[in-house]
Amino acid sequence: MHAVQLFDAPRSLADAVSHFLIEGRNEGKHLLVIARASHWQLMRAFLERRGVPVDDPSERITVIDARKIRARMLRRGVLDPTRMHETVGELVAQLATQPGGLHVYGEIVELFAEENDFEQAIVLEEYWNHLIEQYGFTLLCGYSAAHFADAAHAPHLHRICGCHSTVRSQPSDTLGRWLTSPR
Repeated sequence: MHAVQLFDAPRSLADAVSHFLIEGRNEGKHLLVIARASHWQLMRAFLERRGVPVDDPSERITVIDARKIRARMLRRGVLDPTRMHETVGELVAQLATQPGGLHVYGEIVELFAEENDFEQAIVLEEYWNHLIEQYGFTLLCGYSAAHFADAAHAPHLHRICGCHSTVRSQPSDTLGRWLTSPR
């Protein structure tokens, strides 16, 4: 499964992602979180309130800063296939082949959307789909709904949603729900 979460505010994202991660944890999967540091702190707080001791090594949680890994994937400001493989691909291969499987939350694509670089976000979404086909893990991507509030960005949202098997938003995310509702 490759899902996308449109969120209106970081707190609603952290709430949704913490539920997603707990679901994977309950299934015995390794958890990989690729998020900006501020979002991880919110997610961590939600997880801890829900009884997940994130600092316990037995929890099998790997956390990576989305900005840092994104920088390592780029060559001259553009995603480089070799670097994508060396950073994300090899890590996913290592974690997905461990007993129990893998549950991933990623928001590198959100960083591209934040810069209105939807083409690079789509390239990365397609790469994630390649990895999912190869390793059979579950992935949740997060995007701020505000990136798609401008009607000119509707085609990008449509293409991004087309890269995912599921599109969702929290009930409290008014813009996210509106953007994903059938019209």
